[in-house]
Amino acid sequence: MSGLRSAKHFINDVQNPVQVSLTAAARGADGLRVLSKEQGHEPAHTGYVGEGMLDVVVAGNIFASPSASQILAGVKSVDACRGILMIVKNYTGDKLNFGLAAIKARALGLNVEVVMVGDDVSVANNPTVGRRGLAGVVFVHKIAGALAAKGADLSSVATIANKTANQMATAAVSLDRCSVPKRAPIELLPPDEVEFGMGIHNEPGVTRSKLQSLEVTVTTLLNTILAPKPDSWHPTMEQPVAVMVNNLGGLSPLEISIIAEEVHQQLEMRSIIVKRFMFGTFVTALDGPGFSVTLLGLDDELLSLLDAPTTAPGWPKSILTVPADVVTAVIEQSSTEVTPILSHTGPKVAKTIIQKIFDNVASTTREDEPLITEYDTLAGDGDCGETLLNGVNGNLPQILSDLSFLTQPAGLVELSDDLQTDSIDLAHMFRQIAIVAETKMGGTSGAIYAIFTNAVAEALESIDLDANSNKQSISEIISITLSKGLEDLFKFTTAREGHRTLMDTLIPFVTTFSNTGQDFDAAFEAARQGCEKTKVMEALLGRASYVGKGRFEENGGIPDPGALGVLSILRGIKLALENVVKG
Repeated sequence: MSGLRSAKHFINDVQNPVQVSLTAAARGADGLRVLSKEQGHEPAHTGYVGEGMLDVVVAGNIFASPSASQILAGVKSVDACRGILMIVKNYTGDKLNFGLAAIKARALGLNVEVVMVGDDVSVANNPTVGRRGLAGVVFVHKIAGALAAKGADLSSVATIANKTANQMATAAVSLDRCSVPKRAPIELLPPDEVEFGMGIHNEPGVTRSKLQSLEVTVTTLLNTILAPKPDSWHPTMEQPVAVMVNNLGGLSPLEISIIAEEVHQQLEMRSIIVKRFMFGTFVTALDGPGFSVTLLGLDDELLSLLDAPTTAPGWPKSILTVPADVVTAVIEQSSTEVTPILSHTGPKVAKTIIQKIFDNVASTTREDEPLITEYDTLAGDGDCGETLLNGVNGNLPQILSDLSFLTQPAGLVELSDDLQTDSIDLAHMFRQIAIVAETKMGGTSGAIYAIFTNAVAEALESIDLDANSNKQSISEIISITLSKGLEDLFKFTTAREGHRTLMDTLIPFVTTFSNTGQDFDAAFEAARQGCEKTKVMEALLGRASYVGKGRFEENGGIPDPGALGVLSILRGIKLALENVVKG
C-alpha cells in the first residue's frame, strides 16, 4: 500500500502564494522590484536576477506558464537598448506564451531572440516536442548573462546561450512526488521504489525501480546522462565538464551533500574531467524529495563565462572543485594520534574477560537499539540508539586491536585463578574507550561517556601497584575509579538523578557498587530501577525537555533513551561476568 502524501501546508490559506514569495525575494535584494499586477511555475528563477545574470524573471502560477501579457510586461519593464534574449525551458505552455510575447515585442520595435532549453536526456527525444527543460537552464542563465555583462551584442549572446543549451545533459530521480499547496493529497510511491526521469512540474517519471543503495542510484542516473545518443550531446573523457547536483526541494542539506560527493567520486572513477562542481537547490519541484544531475561540456570560453562574477543571490559563491588528494591530505593532517604510555604498572585484567565483556556489550546494545531509537524518536531527535551503536558496533573490537601491544603478565592484581598471562592495562583500555566515545559517538552522550571514561582512566593511571602496599582488589580499585569518574563528570554537567537523563542509570550504579562492597548485581538492579523511574519523570535537560510532559505519560510512560542505553551496556557486562563465573 503506497498511501497518500499529506497535503498539509502552512500556506494553504494564502490567496496568492507566488506573489507573496516574489515580494519576499524582492525585499532581500537591493534594486529588485515586483510588478504586482503582472506576475503569475513556482518562482524558480527569482534568485538569478542580478548583475551578470538575468534582468527580469517572469513567474507563472505554480507549475504553470506565465501569460504572454505578463511576459510582455516584464520585457517592457527594462531598458534593453541592445535587445532582449528570452531563455525558455522547453514546455508547450512556455513555448507558446513566450513565443507570442516575442511577436508582440517585435511589433513594438524591440529586438528579441528566443533560446529554448531542453536538457532532459532521461526521456526519448520526440522530434515534435523535443526534450524537457530542467535545472541545466541555470547554466544558460549564467553564461549568457556573463557575456551580456561584457557588452556583447544580442546575436552573440543568443549564440552562446544556444551553444550552452546544446551541450548539456540532465537526468533526475525522486523518492516521491511533491505536495502542491491547495491541492488534494496525492498517491505516494511505494516505500521501496524510486522514479527516474522526473520533471519539475510533478509529472510522473519515465521508469520506476526498487530503491537501492545511493551508489547504485547515482550509477543509474549517470549511465543515463553519459550514454551516447544520436539526438543530443553526451560527455566524453576528453572534454572537461561542469557539474550541477540539484536538490528538487525536499532533501536536507546533509542528504544533498552526500549525494553530491557520490556523484563527484563516480565521475572521477569514470575518468570524466570535472572542472567545476556545484550542488544545492537551484531549480525545484516545490518539496520534491529527489535530485537531478546536469553535466555541461566546457571549453575555454564557457569556463571563463561560468567563472565570471555575478550578484545574483541564487548562484553559488564558488564552484571550484578540489582534487581528492587535497581533501585526503587535509583530513590526514587534522587527525590526532594518541601515544600510549607503555610503562604504566597499574591494574590489569585478563584479555579473555575483556573480550567477553566487549562481545556481550555489543550483543545487548544491538538487541536494545531498536527500542532505544523508538523511544528517542518519540521524545527526542531519534539518534540515541544509532549514537550508542556508533560507539559499540565495530569499534570495541578495534580497541582490543589497539591494545594488543599491552599484552603482558597480569602483575600483582588478578581477577581470579583463571587469569593466566594475557592481560590488558585497564587505564589504557579506558583511554581507548574515551577516544571512541569522543570520535565515533559525538553529541551530548558521546561527550558524557568520553569525560567519564577519561576520568576513570586518569584515576587508574594514578595507581602504581608496585608501590601499593594495601594490595586492593580489582573490584575495590574499579569502584574507587568509577566514583572518581562520576565526581569529575559532575564538574561538567548539571544532570543528576531525577533529571531524566542517562545519569539516572549511571549514578545509582556507581554509588550502589561502592556502597555495597562492589556487589555488581545490586548495582545493576539499582541502575535498572533508576532507568525505570525515568518513565514518569519530567525532562529538565536535553532535547526531551522541550517535549510536553503528556507525551511521556502515554502508554504507561517512556523511559529515557540515554538511561536505557547505559542499562544496555551494564546488562552486557553483567552477562559477561556471569559467564566468567560459570566458566
